[in-house]
Amino acid sequence: MRKIMLLSAIAGIAFSQPVIDPPFADRLFPYVKYGEVWTGTPALVKDATIPNTLIVYGSKEDPEVVALAGRIAYYLGQWTEDIGFNAEDVKQSRMPELLVSDQRLKDLSYQNLIVVGTNNSIVKELGLSFEKPTIKLVQKDGKNILVVGGANKEHVMQAGRYLADVRLNFKAGAYKTFFSFVALRGYIERGEFDAALRLIKSPTGISACGKNMALAGPMVAQWSDDLKAVVKHRNNILYNELPKALEEKNKEKAVSLWKEAMLTCYQCHQGINVPQVRKFKPLESIHAKHQRIAESFGLVKVVGNQKSCIACHAGPTNTRGY
Repeated sequence: MRKIMLLSAIAGIAFSQPVIDPPFADRLFPYVKYGEVWTGTPALVKDATIPNTLIVYGSKEDPEVVALAGRIAYYLGQWTEDIGFNAEDVKQSRMPELLVSDQRLKDLSYQNLIVVGTNNSIVKELGLSFEKPTIKLVQKDGKNILVVGGANKEHVMQAGRYLADVRLNFKAGAYKTFFSFVALRGYIERGEFDAALRLIKSPTGISACGKNMALAGPMVAQWSDDLKAVVKHRNNILYNELPKALEEKNKEKAVSLWKEAMLTCYQCHQGINVPQVRKFKPLESIHAKHQRIAESFGLVKVVGNQKSCIACHAGPTNTRGY
């Protein structure tokens, strides 16, 4: 029992939130963007999720901190669909950079940067110092620099593990689930029930929310009963009732259940009849891809010069925007 309690305490320290400066900086950093990949092949994709940042470590940094930078890169990779290369890159024997040393960074152009650790030229140039495990956003010369720092290596490791194991892990699950949820409605409307069912069960589809449910477990345990009831209702719809409706090929019931599930998402995100869980507005540049997915399924109608999203945004979920 003592060993279990000790392990729980260690896990609690590893996942505890560091100082976030400014608030929500870890949530609002532009980690990804959408772009063209595999150009020069018949399988060209124009709207793939690709990294929108470099991850840098000091060339003289502690090996554990360098490994931590690699862990952050791994979870960013979980979110993206490709690093963003094309056939010409292969011909030129090159690939887009992602994880680089501070020495290598001097030869590269970049807009966004995640700096892991404090033993590097970037932190020194910025004149930063830390007293606690910290994730700090600095904007300089038009660049966004997210620094993972601390007073010592242990602090850096704690902040970095949080960024990797919690924040980026959560982002990967959230956006895969969100975009799959929009596509799910499209499949239902087209009567593609088998595809819809596979999407629910896929670990990169609706079931990617398993990441988020596992990560949010300790937080949910502290929620009020009304919030817990909303989450329980949503999960019952998505992983029990809706799959049954799809197996029955009951389109009317499936659409109704989808709308009901969307309302539960709105309840938590917008604070409808329960305390609002999401306290920040997500980046439109990342979030807006769901509109393009909806359009690809014909869910968005053009009325005059305006796009109508009432197929999904109607009644209690009519709020659009961020």
